[in-house]
Amino acid sequence: MKTARSKSRITADINITPFTDVVLVLLIVFMVATPALYESSLKVELPQGTTTDDTRKDVVVTIDAAGGIYIGDRRVDLINLGKAVKEMIASGQEPQVIVNGDRNVKYDAVIEVMDTLARSGVKNPGLGVDIKR
Repeated sequence: MKTARSKSRITADINITPFTDVVLVLLIVFMVATPALYESSLKVELPQGTTTDDTRKDVVVTIDAAGGIYIGDRRVDLINLGKAVKEMIASGQEPQVIVNGDRNVKYDAVIEVMDTLARSGVKNPGLGVDIKR
């Protein structure tokens, strides 16, 4: 007669919850500490200069709520905007162009102006914003 023996198996499960908690805490500590370490390592004192290079001019292109385009205070259309910018670049100036669009202007108008500036040779035109403090 066979005796019924209960075969007990030992299961070896590892509880990784405490390990996960420790790893996440270390991750948060490194995420918080890394920017502080990086900023503090970049302290430099810039040399003083006596002259500045004023060959680069800022050009402000404004688009009003009705879609009118202005360079400074002068109203222009898209074709004349491109011509004016090309003339500035051809004369040796490398203007930094800022596009100020009214908040109520159609998005298409801003894109058309940005496309015209890009086709005219403007590199990296900027968008003007009103910073509230």
